[in-house]
Amino acid sequence: TPVTTGKKSKQKKPRRILNGRRMAFDADFIAKPGNGDTLDEVAKYVENLVRIALSFSPDALTASQPSVMEFLDEVSRLRLIPLHEIDLNTKEAFCIFVNVYHCLLQHALLIAVDGLPNKRSVVPFKRCSCYEIGGDVFSLSDLECYVIRGKTSRATHPKPPFVDGAKKSRTFLQYSLGATDHRINFVLNNGDLAYPQAVPIFQSQLLEEQIETCSSFFLKSQVKIDKKKRTVFLPKVCDVYRNDFGMGDGLVCLSQCIKYLNDSDQLAIAALLNDGIGSISVKFRPSCEQFHANLVLLS
Repeated sequence: TPVTTGKKSKQKKPRRILNGRRMAFDADFIAKPGNGDTLDEVAKYVENLVRIALSFSPDALTASQPSVMEFLDEVSRLRLIPLHEIDLNTKEAFCIFVNVYHCLLQHALLIAVDGLPNKRSVVPFKRCSCYEIGGDVFSLSDLECYVIRGKTSRATHPKPPFVDGAKKSRTFLQYSLGATDHRINFVLNNGDLAYPQAVPIFQSQLLEEQIETCSSFFLKSQVKIDKKKRTVFLPKVCDVYRNDFGMGDGLVCLSQCIKYLNDSDQLAIAALLNDGIGSISVKFRPSCEQFHANLVLLS
């Protein structure tokens, strides 16, 4: 089904289902319906899937490689995930969908036939790159905006490289995860160069540690301090999803980011806040419009 990819409703492009190598009847079940271990089995399957995906790079990728064929066969099995058996409020569900999102992002980057996304093409890239999962077709923007961010704040005036979900996909809010943690903004890789190229494979038993690591990894590279101008620059995502951070207050947002910075940066910001000379300004960095060619596994 075509989706809107521009400001005008007539600007539409067809969605591309990237996991269609095998039909559902020709793929192996991940977990049999009614099996009490469904959540664990699906989580392990998706962990293995994203591990394979992150092993690929555009410089060493041919469609005839056995590993590529194995991946295309494996990713077809997403069609058989029993979504109705997944408790969307669990850590396991969060890991499953974030891992699937990163897998789809990697897949879409690797086969970007029109070149890597840019300011003009990122909307169709995110709204048209899809996986069929459990009988429904989810795009990158569907997974991000309606599933993973489903119960967090909506984006405020998103502009490329940030893409809001298509209005006709709002029905996917039925799959909204229970997570409302503001650190989702630091964990979910947007694919552009403002984000690290490396992503972890999320596992429920390691989730808190992995979220902390991703938050630190991202913010240490993105937060900048101008002592002379008494200004701290935060990543653009903190502006786009400002209402995840104390209703958009810059200082509140800074207070939730500061603990992830290097000790020297924490001390520098504390000095600006407490020196009694004047107020501190919080601004946001400009958007990055260039994308990674691929993602890699965070070791």
